[in-house]
Amino acid sequence: MISRITKIITHTIPISGLFLLILLIIQSCEQREKENLLQITTDHFEYISEGLYKVTGTLISKGDYEISGHGFCWGESENPDMEGLFIQLGPLASTGQFSTTISELSAGTTYYFRAFAVTNSAPVYANEKSLLTNWDPETMIQDIDGNTYRTMQIGDQTWMAENLKVSRYPDGTRIPFVEDQQTWFHLNRESEGFCWYDNVYTNGTVYGGLYTWVSAVGMTEGSDLIPSGIQGACPDGWHLPSDGEWKQLEMHLGMSQNSADTVEWRGTDQGGKMKQEGSHYWKVPNQGATNESGFNALGGGYRHGSGEFIGQGTTARFWSATGRGYGYSWFREFDYDKASVFRDFIGVYRGHSIRCVKDE
Repeated sequence: MISRITKIITHTIPISGLFLLILLIIQSCEQREKENLLQITTDHFEYISEGLYKVTGTLISKGDYEISGHGFCWGESENPDMEGLFIQLGPLASTGQFSTTISELSAGTTYYFRAFAVTNSAPVYANEKSLLTNWDPETMIQDIDGNTYRTMQIGDQTWMAENLKVSRYPDGTRIPFVEDQQTWFHLNRESEGFCWYDNVYTNGTVYGGLYTWVSAVGMTEGSDLIPSGIQGACPDGWHLPSDGEWKQLEMHLGMSQNSADTVEWRGTDQGGKMKQEGSHYWKVPNQGATNESGFNALGGGYRHGSGEFIGQGTTARFWSATGRGYGYSWFREFDYDKASVFRDFIGVYRGHSIRCVKDE
């Protein structure tokens, strides 16, 4: 049909007009194909009660398809499908949101969800989303801003299982929020400050804040005691771990004393035992990640002294409470392509993550 029209038109309109006509025909066909697509999304989760969550999806368009069933599938591995756990809700005649409740989800567990629609006896899967279920309320703590954090017992220590995202010290004093790159670049060895990665608030809700060391230790001189005794930005009853307390954690996970005392990449699989598994928060290959300890390190990246944001998905850096000379502090690093743990000292005006340890 298109070739017939083209043959006729070439006798009556210029070549440029012919190209325009063909382009309009192609665009019309593409628009028709787009309108005929079945589009479905996985949207969000809502906590109802212990182990019970509401999950919501949306049928954006159904095209000419007849949808005989729709619902959600889930599991503890990525890309869940109808070969595993799923719930089917029946036919869908029109577009819009749909939801259901799913029960008996284990506390403190990462689940992967996908909405689906069944047409011609074949499922069409939506995008995947992950849910880290709530933990026992007795293991949760709260900061002065009202943020809550899961905690984990590792050996003789109790650690936060999430990165700190507080904007105030425990006495209510605000920590300066430094968004501008040039302002961050001009921070010095005595500067307070924190930010969200890429200055995106939602990064802060997932990965926590990035703090200068001065803010992490609350403008103190730091400490290498065990425990450090440095509350800094941590909630009441909690403190910033010293370099020695980090070593305690690493040795509990199997690192030798000699390795713990050295610098750069140390140990064998201790970093893997502390990294969240999978590829949602770390890039492939996420070497050795098992999260066996429950520490739940995410690839939140850091902020360089230049003010540049670096490494989301590939690295995570955490301050210790222990300084090293004027203007430097010991820190820990985890990378996507390493299973070990990096230890060294670095300039205190960089933006790193914070984990707190419970006071004894």
